[in-house]
This record gives sequence, C-alpha cells and structure tokens, in this order.
Amino acid sequence: MLPFSMFIFPAGRVIRSLCDSGEVRYSLTLEGFYPGYLHFKWTCGETEDTDIISSQEHYTDNNNLFTVCSEVIIPQTDLTCSGSTVNVHWEHEYTDSTGREKMCIRDSDFPWRPAVEEVQVPRLFHDTLVTLQCDISGYYPDAVSVTWLRKNKENQEICEDSASIPQTSSHKTTDNTYSCTARLTITPTLRVHQGAEYICRVQHPSLQKAIEKSTGRLNMIGRPQMDPIQMTLVDNMFIQFCLTLKRFYPKDFKIKWYREERQPREGVRQGTKHTETITEDDDLTFCVTSECQVWGSSFADPQYKLYVTWEHASLDGPETRTLSVRDFPWSPMLGKINVPTLEDNQKSALRCHITGYFPNVITVAWFKRERGKVSAAPVSSNMAAEILPHKDIKALFACTAILYFTPTIEEDQGSEFICRVEHPSLEQPREISTGPLEISTLF
Repeated sequence: MLPFSMFIFPAGRVIRSLCDSGEVRYSLTLEGFYPGYLHFKWTCGETEDTDIISSQEHYTDNNNLFTVCSEVIIPQTDLTCSGSTVNVHWEHEYTDSTGREKMCIRDSDFPWRPAVEEVQVPRLFHDTLVTLQCDISGYYPDAVSVTWLRKNKENQEICEDSASIPQTSSHKTTDNTYSCTARLTITPTLRVHQGAEYICRVQHPSLQKAIEKSTGRLNMIGRPQMDPIQMTLVDNMFIQFCLTLKRFYPKDFKIKWYREERQPREGVRQGTKHTETITEDDDLTFCVTSECQVWGSSFADPQYKLYVTWEHASLDGPETRTLSVRDFPWSPMLGKINVPTLEDNQKSALRCHITGYFPNVITVAWFKRERGKVSAAPVSSNMAAEILPHKDIKALFACTAILYFTPTIEEDQGSEFICRVEHPSLEQPREISTGPLEISTLF
C-alpha cells in the first residue's frame, strides 16, 4: 500500500457524448491517484453561481492506484444559450489541492457545430414560384436559427425578404445530432431579382459568428409563352401565319419556318421567308411576332405540312408546331337544305348553301335514305346535281349545291335526301338531311 505521503493528484479529461434520450452526457475520468476518494462538483449555466448537478462516480482499484469516472446528464435546454458553460471541480479528501475543467459551448473543440452546405439554386424562371434550399446538419442542441437575406444588385443593400416564405424544421439523426433543410420560397421577377443575391444566415449557440452561404448573383430566364397561331387570308391566295411568343428572357431567339417539299426528300425541309418583330415589355421580358406567307393552294393536299421551330435559352431543346389544312379555321359550313313544295311528277330542285371554306377544293355528293337504307342518289334523266360557286362576305369560298329531280309519290314519299360535303380541312365529311319528304298531288 502506498503511504499517505505519496499522494498523486490526477489530471482530468472530459468527454461529451449524446444520449438517445436527447440529453448530453459529460464524463470525467481521473486515473492513478491514492487514496481512493474524490469530491466532485458539477454546475451548468451562464455563470458558475448555479445549482449543483447531481453526478455519479464509479471507482476502480488497480494495485492500490485508483481510477474514477464521474458523469452527469444535462438536458439540451441548458445548452441553448451562447454563454452556456459546464464546470466541474474535484478535490481529494486529504489535500487542499483542486482540479477543474470549464467547458463552454463555444469552445473550439465543441463537436456539434452546424455544417452548412451551399445553397441549392434551381433554374429561375421569371414570375414563377421557386424554392431555394440549404442543408444544415450535425448540430446540437436543437437551437438553430436561419435568416434569409437579399442583397440588391444596384445598391448592395442587404434586407430580409418579407415577400418570401421561409421554412425550417429540424429532425433528429441516427447519431443523435440534428439536421434540417432551410427553404425559401420566392416568386422572382426580372426587375427585382435579376442580379440580386440571396444569403442564408445560420446561427447556433456554438458559433462565435453566424455562418453565411450565398446563392451568388441570380441569373434568371423567362420561358416563352405561346399564343395560338393566327391565320389570315391575303388576296384570297396566300395564307399569312402569325406566331407570337411572349414573356421570354433573354432577348436572343431563333425562329425558322419550313414547308413540305413538292417531291419530298428524307430529312430535307425547305425554308420559308418570314419576318420577325421583337418588343420589350414593362416587366423586362420580350415578345416576338413572326409572320410567314404561304401559297394557299398548297394546302389542297391534306398531307401538306408547314413547320415552325423556335429555340431559346430557357428551353431544353427546340420546340416545333406542325400546321396543315386541318388546323385552318375555314372549314365548310352547311346551311339548311331549301326544300320547295314538292308535287308528284313535277320537276323540283333542292338547294344547300355551303360557305366559309378555304382552299377552294370541295366535293359534294347527294344520297337518298329510304326504308332505313342510304345509297347514292342515282344520276338519271330525272335527277342531276350542280354546284354554283360564289364568294361569301368574308372573301372565303362558298357555293350552292343543287339537286334537280322529279319526285313521285310512289318512289319518294317519306324518303330523305342528304347533302354530304368533303373538304381537306375535315377529318370526316359533314352532311345535312332534308328530313322525310312530303309530296302532294295536283288534285
């Protein structure tokens, strides 16, 4: 046994560890002292003049030299102030010598400072809701504070963005530290946000000063918004196509018009002349109008195509619209068949006005429905068809389809005549019926 005069006063080392319960354990281990009893005093707070924390000590004896481990459990609420300090004092029962350790949450060796990643900035589109986000991890206690600031391009003034919606919510990780994703939802506009900068400022009790991560200067784009392509007849021979794309940014834009070849070659399209007009709107976005004229008779073939393609920095690749006669607003409209008073064995005429079509390619056929069956109206000495073309009030094409026939009570009473019209702009023919005919006698 060592004599009392050989007392060895130990030095200590404190280890911090996190508990699954969400508290932190402070452990002080002292080795190689004799005799085997030490007195410990633990306190926690912004000053040392605080209540003593209850501790537990575990002693072991190794050939008359003793080791002790003293532990305390401290709730994280006691560490949420920047001045939070854990103090431990120890002294031996046979000497006036004391030891002490003072551990502040802002000490350089505090292990659970927040790690802040770079701000993730998606593509920013003018006047379109977007979310900036910044990942923060590895901190304890759960007392992180996040502020989003905007630095204006013109005067470099930094201000908190009151129009934005910040979101931050911590969650516990497998190592008992905390992490969160700080999000900021904004609706950026060119006038306010182009060239500006957002700063994510993270504060935590363990930090001497806040950590800041910047987006860098914001670079915005505007995706073009397409109006329906307008079509206008010019001199009743040409069709003028007008494409309008609005609210795009930056200004650089490419538009090309192509038409189908008369004798198609694979992969080849013939360019078509067009004009472009670009204007700037009050919100700093741009608008382009592109106009192209095409010979109208080309569209007599339903398979004939006109293509318009545009490219812009905001798009993932070129966008194309294909136009054919099926897109025209000028498809034939059928009026009600004019049925005169029909008399047995007296020559009559049925008339149907067809208006508003372009190009001037139309097919009219007459059919007869009797006893539930429909068949083509037979051409004979008693029946003939005629088409009289004319222009309608909108300078489109129109005609009157006429069916001359001599009705008889025996063959035509209660039957119907149908006028069927085909045109390149129609996927299916249009038709109209007279309804059941009523034929009277001369008596």
